[in-house]
Amino acid sequence: MNPAEIQHIPVKFLKGHKHVFVDWQFVEAGYGMPFWKYYQDTYGTRPWFSPYGVSLTVGQPEILSRPILENDPLGYIGAYSTLRYEDGLYRLWYVTYDFDKDGQENDKICYAESRDFINWHRPDLGLISYRGSQHNNIVYGFGKRKHGGHTGAHGATVFFDPSAPPNARYKMAYLGPATKGQKLLNWIYGATSPDGIHWSSIAPAIGKFSSDTQSVALYDEQLKKYVLYVRQWTPQNVVGFGGRRIVGRTESDKFTQFPAPTPVLSPLPSWEPSMDIYTNAYHLWPGADAAHIMLPALYHRNTDTVTLHLAVSRDGHSWAMPQPTPILAENSSYEKVTTYAGCGIVPYGEGKWAFPVFFSRRSHNEYVSERPVLCAAVIREDGFMAVESTLRGEFYTYPCVFEGGRLLLNSFSYPGGEIRIEIIELKPKFEARPFPGFSLDECNPLRGNSMWRPLSWNGNEDISALAGKTVRLRFLLIRSRIFAFRFE
Repeated sequence: MNPAEIQHIPVKFLKGHKHVFVDWQFVEAGYGMPFWKYYQDTYGTRPWFSPYGVSLTVGQPEILSRPILENDPLGYIGAYSTLRYEDGLYRLWYVTYDFDKDGQENDKICYAESRDFINWHRPDLGLISYRGSQHNNIVYGFGKRKHGGHTGAHGATVFFDPSAPPNARYKMAYLGPATKGQKLLNWIYGATSPDGIHWSSIAPAIGKFSSDTQSVALYDEQLKKYVLYVRQWTPQNVVGFGGRRIVGRTESDKFTQFPAPTPVLSPLPSWEPSMDIYTNAYHLWPGADAAHIMLPALYHRNTDTVTLHLAVSRDGHSWAMPQPTPILAENSSYEKVTTYAGCGIVPYGEGKWAFPVFFSRRSHNEYVSERPVLCAAVIREDGFMAVESTLRGEFYTYPCVFEGGRLLLNSFSYPGGEIRIEIIELKPKFEARPFPGFSLDECNPLRGNSMWRPLSWNGNEDISALAGKTVRLRFLLIRSRIFAFRFE
C-alpha cells in the first residue's frame, strides 16, 4: 500500500487474501447518536453500527525451554540473526565474535540448520580460515575481501530475492566502516549468494548513510522494490551518531543503491526521556495483505536494560505501538536483562510461528565475561494481535465487496464463548437487514480453537451467491478473539 493511498468504500476483500487486525481499518466507527434526522424519526436514537465490547489486544509469545544455540565454539553468540524455513529445512544465519590483542573481532556470520527445530547442526563448510583452520561454519564477514573480511558483517540480515537471477537469489545487508576521509563513520554494505552459503561482497557500499545494529533488508513483492530498515538518530551529528535512536526506512529499484532513509518510528512522548529504539526487527506479516510487524528492542538508558516490544503498520511507513509494555513478560526466561529479536518468522508445528530471540544476563554496557544464548519465541499463527471481547461485543465492517464462496476465521473462544457472523444487505435510507439465510440466528457458532474454519449458516458454508455484492459483515463475539479472516 502506498503511504498516501486512501482506502475507498466499499472495501475490497480479494479471494485467498488474509486480513489481520493491526488496527480498526475494517471496522465501522458507527454513531452512538446518529445525526440523520430521517434515522432518528424512523428508529429513534438507537446507535447506528456502533462497535461495543471489543478491543485490540496483543498476544504474548512463549520462549522454548531449549535454546537454539549456546556455547558456540567460535566465540560469543551475537544479538543479530536471520531465520528462514525452506522446503522442510530451518536455516539460521547468526553472529559470533571473540576478542584478541586488538580488542573485539569483527562480526563473523555463521550458519546452522535443523530439520526439527530441536537438533541444530553447524556444518563443517571449509570456506573461510579462522585461527588457522577452515573446519568451521563461517560463511561471511572474515578473511578475504570477497568474504567481507575488510568490513566485517555487523548487524547482517539475509533474505531471499525471488526477482534476482539464480546466482544472486540470496542477499545480505550489513554495516561496515565508511571509506577513509568520509565524515560518516559507517555505511551499509551488501553481498549476494546463490545458496546462502557461498557469498560475494558488493562494491561499493549500497547505502552511504549511517546506521548501527541489525539493518533489515527485503524484496517487497507487492512494491517490486527493495526495502531497507535501519537505525537513525535525532538529533544526529556529523559522523552519523547523536541523540535518541529511531528507525528509518528507504526503498530502491536496485539493491546496489539506496537513497537516504526517512524516519518511520521514533520514541513516543509518553515514554521516559531515557528511552530510545535500539533495533527494528522488521517483518512482513506472513501471508497477510497490508500488514507489517516490528519487534523493536527498546533501550532503557537509566537501567541499562533492553526490552522487546511490538509495533505494527499497514503500509510500512506509518507505525504504531499498540501497548506500552513488553511483548515478552519480564520473568519469561533466564535472568534476562538484555533481549533482542532477530529477523525471520517461520512455521513451527501446526498453527504456530517461531522467531529468534537473543538473551543476555549482562546489561547493555556491562563488560563481563558472559555467554549469551539464542532462543526461539513461539506464538500462535497471526497471534501478534486480535480483536477481542472478554464478555460480549460486536462490530460491523464498512460496506465491502468480497470474492470467493466461503468465509474462514482464525479465532479462539474461551469456555462458553462463541462467534457468529451476519451478512447484511445495504438498503436505501440506512436500512440494514441480513440477507435471507445469513442472519445471526441462522449462523452456526464457531467455538473453541478455530484455525481457519469456515462459517456456516443452517449448515451451509456457501456464500458465493453474495460475492460481488456490496454488503456489511456483522461480528458477534462472546468471550472470543479473532486473529484473522479470509475469503476462499
